Amino acid sequence: MRRARYSLAISALTALVSIGGAGCKASIDAFGTSPAYARAAAENTFAAFAYRFYQVRREPSFHRARELMGQHALIPSRLYRDSTLWNVATPDSTRTLIVGGSFAANHYTFAANAQAPTPRALGDQRHSLSLKWLGGGDYEWFTQVDHAIGSVKPAHIGAAIMATLTAAEDRSGDEALADARGTFPETAKHLAQLFTIDSLRTAHDGGATTTTFAVSFHPERLRPRYGFFANFVEKYITPSVYRLQVSDHAGRQYIDATGRDGRLTVRLRSRDHQLVSLGGIPVPMPDSLQLTMDVSMKYKLFRVGFTNLVSDLTIERSEHQRAWLMRFRKEPSWHLPLAVDKLIKVPLRRPFQGPGAELSLGVRDDRGPMTVSDRHARFVVNEGAIIRWLGRLGASAFGDFTGRTELEENLFLYETFEALRRDVNRD
Repeated sequence: MRRARYSLAISALTALVSIGGAGCKASIDAFGTSPAYARAAAENTFAAFAYRFYQVRREPSFHRARELMGQHALIPSRLYRDSTLWNVATPDSTRTLIVGGSFAANHYTFAANAQAPTPRALGDQRHSLSLKWLGGGDYEWFTQVDHAIGSVKPAHIGAAIMATLTAAEDRSGDEALADARGTFPETAKHLAQLFTIDSLRTAHDGGATTTTFAVSFHPERLRPRYGFFANFVEKYITPSVYRLQVSDHAGRQYIDATGRDGRLTVRLRSRDHQLVSLGGIPVPMPDSLQLTMDVSMKYKLFRVGFTNLVSDLTIERSEHQRAWLMRFRKEPSWHLPLAVDKLIKVPLRRPFQGPGAELSLGVRDDRGPMTVSDRHARFVVNEGAIIRWLGRLGASAFGDFTGRTELEENLFLYETFEALRRDVNRD
């Protein structure tokens, strides 16, 4: 389930970077210091992701490990005891699986390889999945994924995202949307199989522009070509209710995104092509922020979720890196079925204790010959009845995703990035 939602997040972000966020030629130009270099860098970046989703294969030992990890991620003692899953062991009670991924012979292949190097060719990946026993029922997961995306500079990736998010500044919604569709026609046509842009509105006040856009997901449009993927979206994604807010520590909001009944609405404000606070005097968005999330998902006859999951969000900027670092130190309010809600909740608190859980999404160019997209996550699991129940829920969703559904999702994402490549290369 986590893998599916991460891939769908990639697709959603891609949509924002193209037509959803009113992306325009400035979004492409931001990839480099000259138009020619920018187009080459953007094309390579999209090609790297296209490779990743094309005709994916996994060698048998990694396929087995992945299946078991998908089923038992929240029951880690079962995984920890199985020595056949890991290819690196260290004296500090840590088990590690290192996996390399690369595109060759018209397939993208993942293989367990303890010596897998830092990615050196476009599209190559290196995954490191570690599980450490902390004593008792506590286990710490740490994952690190590096993906080679070409020679694009991290600062240019950041600039491209900002150029996209602020592309509607000082324009009407119709003008911005027409520009986006004119710049990314192939991408717009492809993504229309999954969602439609219902509206894009701008309001100008105080020298700033507030942009509000709404997107509706339509799994029925996927069904003629991606039937299993459409069923998954309809079962797990469309019924979800969620809200995401980015604010500073003084309470000023900068991004507000809400989703319900298959409709996503995002609101933000900008001035001089930088994000500023929503409403009132425009205050530039700082690098030290808070991210607050509410999520409710349908599970059989019930809904499962949480409210007020708060993380410290830091935008990391250095000569060689751009990243969003999230640290979760506060337990949210849980919403569980009545019978489950009566179970002891101590295990639910464990991930947020001490240093808390951590997630980082970024780009860096100091790990090898190529710039890599960099993703790492760390969290602690304490096994207990309530965690095992959540684990069964996740295993059920993972089972629905693997097989034909994943193949179709890979195809959809591959064709998304191929459409972006074609649009970037248009005269």
